[in-house]
Amino acid sequence: MRLASRAVPWVALAVVAIFFGSFGCGGGGGGGGGGPTEPPPPSSGVQFTADAPAGANSVYLGQGSSSVANRFRLDVKASQVSDLYGVSFNLEYPEARLRFLPGSTSEGSFLSSNGSTDLIVEEDSPGLIVVGLSLLGDVEGRDGSGTLLSLEFETLSAGSGPIQMRQHDAVNSTGDVMDQVEWIGGTVNVSG
Repeated sequence: MRLASRAVPWVALAVVAIFFGSFGCGGGGGGGGGGPTEPPPPSSGVQFTADAPAGANSVYLGQGSSSVANRFRLDVKASQVSDLYGVSFNLEYPEARLRFLPGSTSEGSFLSSNGSTDLIVEEDSPGLIVVGLSLLGDVEGRDGSGTLLSLEFETLSAGSGPIQMRQHDAVNSTGDVMDQVEWIGGTVNVSG
């Protein structure tokens, strides 16, 4: 019994010595000993920069929060709009840098919170996507700010290029074109 009670402090001391001794070991788990550790490989990624800050009465592009190294999520958002019923535009993107992933489009909740919607997204050709999103029926347009839709792309090669909305229209609940809406694109930069 006495032997067992004396062994406990030695076992505890041995564990402490091993634990603290491991901090001084330079790594290396066998073989040729520890050498300098390799630096991590350069990270690859994608970054989107808007052409201008989004002000009142604007539809603008922004980088989605779920973008990762080889996938880029582009959000189309409305900022401080009044009676927005629908939007349509051609999205031009750098086909040498990005490839659109059909079927990856998701609608935001901004317009659909006012009623049923219809979303059409078609790739006309590499580098050009035709987009239409509208409320349906006799309902009021939406006031405020929020995400209209998100598009996903695969990154292809390093470099940068513009992403712009062309031939665009925003309409209100009476079907009038909202000429005061500003459309803000930007530049995508793919690295790695």
